[in-house]
Amino acid sequence: MNSRKGFVDLTLVGIALAALLLLVGVYYFFIAPKAPTSVEAKAKAYKAIEVQLRPIKTVICVDKKEEAIFELSLVNPITNPKAYVQLVISAPPGVTVYAGQGVKGGSGLVTTNTVLEPGDAATMRIRVIGVEQGKKILSGTVYYWFEGEDKKDAKRIDLDFPVDFVICGK
Repeated sequence: MNSRKGFVDLTLVGIALAALLLLVGVYYFFIAPKAPTSVEAKAKAYKAIEVQLRPIKTVICVDKKEEAIFELSLVNPITNPKAYVQLVISAPPGVTVYAGQGVKGGSGLVTTNTVLEPGDAATMRIRVIGVEQGKKILSGTVYYWFEGEDKKDAKRIDLDFPVDFVICGK
């Protein structure tokens, strides 16, 4: 009789395990949240692009018409979809942004755009000149959004470009 009683206990354990597996399967296939499937949902699940601002020359001789140079490096990690990036620079009075790859606009507000495929990198070189001495701060904003996202939901990174315009003499 003891051996039969043990057999019943083992059967109950087997039934309990089968019921547990059934519950896990139902949860996994019917209840658990699904991974995003639409392009819009996938785009919202991605992380940021990598942005680095590197000053190359920030102390400038105004009387020698030297230029301040900054490099903005952007990397779209390979795990992200295509990224659309816009850089907007606002120059204070007495400073002109006069060069840069694809730079558009006037002396006070300029912009440039680029598209980064997954795994791509881009470097934008910004050159500025000053006509009066003093410490100036150029304000920059990087806007980016991924393929499938709406532009109005673009992420924003604010940057400052400090420049010291000095008189060097001869």
